[in-house]
Amino acid sequence: MVITDEVKRVVEGSAFLSLVTLNPDGTPHPIIVGKGEVSGDNVVFGIYKMSETQKNVTANNKVWVVAATTEGGPKGAKGYRLSGVAKAAGKQLIFTPDKVEALL
Repeated sequence: MVITDEVKRVVEGSAFLSLVTLNPDGTPHPIIVGKGEVSGDNVVFGIYKMSETQKNVTANNKVWVVAATTEGGPKGAKGYRLSGVAKAAGKQLIFTPDKVEALL
């Protein structure tokens, strides 16, 4: 399990998360999403107007998520980049990271 309690706290405490998929031509497709909920080894996002993201995930399931909080001011800031795979299921995008890197 790559999602530790600390990573979960930052992901769920972030006001906005950056989610990046790959377009068919290989260029990044970054979007800003609201909350992500950690459920076991996954981060679950509600799908709202993610038509390009869903197409990209169907063609290439590689996804990156960046989460950061400024809890406690600049000295308390924490951030992580998570990489892994995702799938669209109903009204949710389910992201399963296989790697987490500290950013701050």
